[in-house]
Amino acid sequence: MSCCARIKILLHMILLLGAFAQMAHAKPSEWLMVTGTAPLSDGNYELAKNRAMNDAYQQAAQISQQRSSRANLGMTVIEREYQEGGKLKLDIKVEIQFQRVCEETRAQAYRKQLAVVGFSMLTPAQTAMGHVAEVERGFASILGHALKTSDSLVVYEQSQIALHADLRNAPSHYTEQLTLSQATHFARQAGVQFVVSGVIRDMSLEDRGAFATDYWTSLKRMAGQTNRNRNFKVDVFIHDGFSGALVWQEQFETAGQWEADLSESMVFDTPAFLQQEYGQNISRLTELMADDIAEQLRCQPFMTRVTRVEGKTLHFSSGARAGIRPGDSLALYRTSSFYDANRLSGMELQNVKTALTVSQVHPHFSSGTIAIDPGRVNIQEDDLLIVW
Repeated sequence: MSCCARIKILLHMILLLGAFAQMAHAKPSEWLMVTGTAPLSDGNYELAKNRAMNDAYQQAAQISQQRSSRANLGMTVIEREYQEGGKLKLDIKVEIQFQRVCEETRAQAYRKQLAVVGFSMLTPAQTAMGHVAEVERGFASILGHALKTSDSLVVYEQSQIALHADLRNAPSHYTEQLTLSQATHFARQAGVQFVVSGVIRDMSLEDRGAFATDYWTSLKRMAGQTNRNRNFKVDVFIHDGFSGALVWQEQFETAGQWEADLSESMVFDTPAFLQQEYGQNISRLTELMADDIAEQLRCQPFMTRVTRVEGKTLHFSSGARAGIRPGDSLALYRTSSFYDANRLSGMELQNVKTALTVSQVHPHFSSGTIAIDPGRVNIQEDDLLIVW
């Protein structure tokens, strides 16, 4: 088989996975009125306006997510712009669009297993501003905690793992066959279907001079007349653990007041960090991220790996935590690998047109039987059981 043909097979598989993340018909929208507020620091009107807009967007996003986790923000209209008490205020109407992500399927009866690995820092020097420690593992921990509130996911935190070597271009550091091989290797070890990773792009201060120690700046800081805002921008990736395909990616950002002194040391996910406005905004951001991730994975088929073959009895790597129950039926698929110059170049699924009936269920693994002799269709470890 030619290299082009193998790549076409892999691309077909990636498109098949992506098809299950399709957006369905949009529902009617509604308009929400919010007021964004920002201090007029040093008379910088444009900076204050941008911060007030950001504040309004955050309010609208939080309210829309409270109404529905399937809501997106649409058009915005500035109704009124005024100054009050040394602050700029914007009254803004924001359109909230409600939509269904995908139709109900059998796969949605099961909890998909995913691992959250450590998030990498694009510019580690930015953590020196405020001596912020353990950002990579701390952010993964906050996101993992938010994901665990979803009743559709089984979440494992593996924050000690980092997947991305080329941070500036992540997640584009693929093999020659357009997949992220690290994701497949790690998913197999962890026994999960999906791997959530990412890169923290920005933790910069908007105005580092606001933290100067001279007398005049200290007075302005005490009076609330300095810009103590700190940015936070992160890219989030979901990779399929069987093919290495990128299922979904999105960039999220927020900002907030850095209230601690830059000379203080602070660990990213500790109460002291999260009590600041900056930490609170990041915490709220992870809740929105978790909702988006859960919705995207809701549309995916449920897949689990065969771990052992004993005659007509197959053992697999999902159990009661994932919603498996005795009597459940899962379709059996053979996985075929293609090699070129001793390197893995792709994977193809083949429906063997038989189903496994679950007989025994444990918390993290299960087993069941198939009606045919596994040797007839060459069923082996690492083949897949799928519910669509």
